[in-house]
Amino acid sequence: MVAYLRVPPPDEQRDVVEHYWMVESAGSSEVQRQILIPNGRPALAVALAEPGRRHDPVSGAQWVNDASLFGIMTRPHVLTQSGPSSYAGVELKPWGVAALGISGGLVDGVLSLDDWLGQGTTDRLVRALRRQEFGEARAVELAAFLQPQVRALRTDLVNRAVGLVDESRGGLPVATLAAELGTSYSTLHRVFSAMTGVGPKKFSEIVRFFHFVGGLLDGPSGAAATLAALHGYYDQAHAARDFKRYTGVSASSFREVANGIAALMHERSVQDTGGPTETG
Repeated sequence: MVAYLRVPPPDEQRDVVEHYWMVESAGSSEVQRQILIPNGRPALAVALAEPGRRHDPVSGAQWVNDASLFGIMTRPHVLTQSGPSSYAGVELKPWGVAALGISGGLVDGVLSLDDWLGQGTTDRLVRALRRQEFGEARAVELAAFLQPQVRALRTDLVNRAVGLVDESRGGLPVATLAAELGTSYSTLHRVFSAMTGVGPKKFSEIVRFFHFVGGLLDGPSGAAATLAALHGYYDQAHAARDFKRYTGVSASSFREVANGIAALMHERSVQDTGGPTETG
């Protein structure tokens, strides 16, 4: 059984944070494998129990999933975990890394909390979070930790661009997006890239794929061709290439592996599999 909760940010962080989240699971003695799908948002995750491991299937890099800030991903991460698990984290706005004072966007990158804020940061934060029960109080504690790092940014253009991309589920061409925003293609690309680390075209591709995966989680496998058309792909082959690119596996294989994290990210429950169920 998995307990999962999302908590909205305090008012002073609404321009930087999408939501706080936490998850706990009794786990299994066997190693569980999950695929974390890019969604166009940076994140911070902290392990409050024995941490699992993350693996980048493209670069081959592996690291302990203990306490790190992650930039926008353009490729999947594979998570492995055995035994009980407990994590707390933050999903940031697409420009969230810049709002935390880190340049370059940290795209496909990982920054440990100790490397970011000094040795001992992780231990202090973990102790503080463990003192709070699973629930809103734990999110409040994490928000208090993050608040001193938040910097004010002028995000009007990028904020409106992200809103249009999300609304269209990644279906707007960048030229159309720029026209809707009343700016030039070059200005939009320059400002968007500077704030998020990726261009608006790449961001739209990630968002489009994220919603495509959400459709696959809901529908039967035979619906793939229809989903491809609905989400702006040229054809099913185009959708299949992106699926392999962003998950590391085929669509059919994805259905066969434990994909509970993908379901959580799409706010769905995984029933009768020992997978995630929402608690709020």
